[in-house]
Amino acid sequence: MERHELTIKETQAISLEILHTIAKICEMQHLRYALIYGTLIGAVRHHGYIPWDDDVDIMMPRPDYDKLLLYLKDHISEYHHLQVFNREECPEYPYMITRISDDRYTIEMANEKPFGMGVFIDIYPYDGLGNTKKEAIKYGLKGDRLSSLCYQSTREHFAIETTTSLVRKLIKFPVYVYAKIRGKNYFQEKLEKLARIKEYDNSEYVGCVIWLSWGEKDIFPRKWFDETIMMPFEKYEFRVPKYYDQVLRHEYGDYMQLPPEKDRIGHHFFKVFKK
Repeated sequence: MERHELTIKETQAISLEILHTIAKICEMQHLRYALIYGTLIGAVRHHGYIPWDDDVDIMMPRPDYDKLLLYLKDHISEYHHLQVFNREECPEYPYMITRISDDRYTIEMANEKPFGMGVFIDIYPYDGLGNTKKEAIKYGLKGDRLSSLCYQSTREHFAIETTTSLVRKLIKFPVYVYAKIRGKNYFQEKLEKLARIKEYDNSEYVGCVIWLSWGEKDIFPRKWFDETIMMPFEKYEFRVPKYYDQVLRHEYGDYMQLPPEKDRIGHHFFKVFKK
């Protein structure tokens, strides 16, 4: 029987309900969260998804992120069809962030072994990075290097993928070989230790040290996230940083300008099917 591949609109509708559930839990448990990255652009510019976006991103300060995971460990069975994916819950899972998945669906990732995940949302834990920008950049880039190696260690085969820099293209294959030899557990252990050195609430600068893929653009003053406001997103409302304009301009520049038509594509390489 031929399987039906879900459209991006269908996938967005599923991940929207996952987001709604997690946001309700955060409100009920008094946990801090906010929309971030492309999902935040979508909220501000489109009052919902960027039409071609294929995932949902939220950030949580590390203390709140840890509390959410403890809550889900005890209560996930109350949320039918939802499943937690992270290093602790799924040893094969290749990332350090947590994903919440709907198990009624299955995804097929390009260049990645399957480990049972369905349609998902990303939850990025934000850690403290230090009290000066120089300290934050030095610390954050250490995490960026480790997370890049961790990512390469989990690829099924070598691929240039989205790398554009000529220098990075030249060194990518030796890096890939080194990463495969070391293995993901080696890098995940190092990232786990790195993430908890500096406290979120005692740092002037914060970011997702375990996935700081945009370098300095992924490092933010903590005060930009200290307050949140509610903003419409599709048929619901979710929390966004009160200083969302500063956050988005820091990371993307003129985020209200639509990208060229050729760039209006999702950044994940996967297909979604209903089980």
